Amino acid sequence: MNDSNLMLPAYPSMEEYENLKKRPDILEKAAREIIARHALSDEMLSLFDGTNIVFSHGSHRVIKIFPPFHQDQFVSDWMVMDHLQGKLSVATPVVEYRGEMNGWPYIIMSRLDGTPLEGLWENLEHDNKKVIMRELGQLIREVHSLSTDGLEAIDSHWEQFIETQIKQCVLQHKKTKLSDILLQQIPEYMKSAKETLPKIKNPVLLTGEYTPMNFLVKQVSGVWHIAGLIDFGDSMLGLPEYDLLGPGAFLIQGDKILLREFLIAYGYASEELTEILSKQLAMLMLLHRYSNLKIQVRIDNWINTVTSLKELENLVWGFTTSPDAGEII
Repeated sequence: MNDSNLMLPAYPSMEEYENLKKRPDILEKAAREIIARHALSDEMLSLFDGTNIVFSHGSHRVIKIFPPFHQDQFVSDWMVMDHLQGKLSVATPVVEYRGEMNGWPYIIMSRLDGTPLEGLWENLEHDNKKVIMRELGQLIREVHSLSTDGLEAIDSHWEQFIETQIKQCVLQHKKTKLSDILLQQIPEYMKSAKETLPKIKNPVLLTGEYTPMNFLVKQVSGVWHIAGLIDFGDSMLGLPEYDLLGPGAFLIQGDKILLREFLIAYGYASEELTEILSKQLAMLMLLHRYSNLKIQVRIDNWINTVTSLKELENLVWGFTTSPDAGEII
């Protein structure tokens, strides 16, 4: 690649793209070209880590550049940002411009105020975690309640999607090097998946991004609250329960109090927190298109202690019963 070339390569392979991401000088030249195209002010650029190429442009703007093979993420991202604008109780970015440079689509969007939740979560007080989980449950319900008119281009065609995921489940987890003892149990565990999983009625907007990397929070009177939601490149239309997986794995981390707070805020009644729901969510966690349990299940030492998928289900999702009250807690 010519270092002086301001343009990105037209049809990069995945390997070429990963090598390119190690060259911030070339990436910044591309971002500067986009800035010049739209006659934007000359502001400082700061490169973020991520799947795509993302720069902050000053304090009020973000430039996101997608490799050609992520065209679907580009479409999902701008389409969902436009769809959500002004409809939620938290802020979402505003698309200012979108375009293409040498086959690489890009979006210029507003930058939201707030602090990423990822860097704060582990050290938050438990009461503050409960506040955030309640807000998150309510937020996901807000998104799921929206009309999906105009979003047909990102429909997952759920039944075909989940059929494919069931067929590929073992291969997916082989790739992520799941332990042999758990890998061998997947076929039996999934034998009743089609009958056990919830039936889809009306597809909802799934962002697939309810993880601590994609929330911005602000502190009010000493308490952190969700203030913004970003990154919609993996959005699709599908089964509502699919969007509960990120919070369960990344944030709840086996804490049954947080699990209850989250699901009740989302809209479940106490009597619906059952073993069937636990099994459904565990199955969907295994069937997620990016499922990588070793990274996504953030529970200390679970890899060395869990010996069955049922144990894993109970650890992440299982609802426990109070021996005194006889209630789900």
